Amino acid sequence: MRYCIFRSDRIGDLILTLPMAEAIKRSDPSAHVTYCVQEYTRSLLSLASGIDDVITIRGRDLDGRLRRFADVLRGHEFDCAVFAYPRPRLAIAAALAGIPQRIGSRYRWYAPLFTHRRHEHRRDGQAHEMDFNLGLLEEIGIATPADLQPVLNVGDAEREAGRAVLRRMNIDSCTNDNAGFPCIMLHPGSGKSAKDWPVEYFAALARRLREEFPELHLLVTGTRDELPLMEAVSGDDAHIHILREPVSLDVLAGLLSWARLFIANSTGPLHIAAACRVPVLAFYPFGRAVNARRWGPRTAHATVLSPEADPSCSACLRRSCKIHDDMRRISVSDAFEAAHHLVPDVFSRKGRF
Repeated sequence: MRYCIFRSDRIGDLILTLPMAEAIKRSDPSAHVTYCVQEYTRSLLSLASGIDDVITIRGRDLDGRLRRFADVLRGHEFDCAVFAYPRPRLAIAAALAGIPQRIGSRYRWYAPLFTHRRHEHRRDGQAHEMDFNLGLLEEIGIATPADLQPVLNVGDAEREAGRAVLRRMNIDSCTNDNAGFPCIMLHPGSGKSAKDWPVEYFAALARRLREEFPELHLLVTGTRDELPLMEAVSGDDAHIHILREPVSLDVLAGLLSWARLFIANSTGPLHIAAACRVPVLAFYPFGRAVNARRWGPRTAHATVLSPEADPSCSACLRRSCKIHDDMRRISVSDAFEAAHHLVPDVFSRKGRF
């Protein structure tokens, strides 16, 4: 069987789709699995297991080249197309290509193009995004074991490339073992995809970490557009470093693999860090469509902090409260204590470097 999994949106969404390839390979080791993704996320797939080929497109959907792309799909002779992120033109192209099995959501106007339709409303937030993705495979009888997790296998080349980035910032002694000075990374942005913990709170947390554990390396990461946020976190402290150079996503994974702890909002790099088995401290609102139940990191090495809902508030009970679902209600002290409990070995090193 030849499968094509379509996931042409953002980084975190793609990471939460990776267990689908593992589930297919466990069901049929001879299966051939292709992913259709945006070009900028392609390099991540070189670190994932179970993926045999990659097709890229320029955006989230086709730009009108339906028949040309249908010819591309037809040339791959796919038996099954799985739309983890359904887009109408991609669905049309798959139908034009004559792919026999096409799996997607029942709740789209173009759902008749799918031969198998999943009866779930994702926007209700009743399950995790990864589980929604795996549920699509159940429509064609593929088992989805409970132990599946997103995994990125960062090799020596990626780790060395990441370490070279650190060296260029004069951070050369950090490792993620028991030698050297540990590195904690903070990511204050989210590409406007989430409700963020305030940047001034990130800055206050960084200052507290610096004051109490001056030997730690602190690195603030983000995109070029998020440079003002990164600078707000670092302030005038030359020991709080900023990732200023652009890096590809596979090199970013190599860089994050050196962190002893990654602290972030709900964003793609958080999921990269989690898939690289780096402990993560994450900030999420409790709103139904954006909370950690739907979008949280899938790893055993995570702590998620969210504002506390008020049990007497009807809007809180509906997970739609704009008053209590305020990220400012997560204190800097709460974050500091959560970090301490998540990686106690890092913070027990005070005075022993």
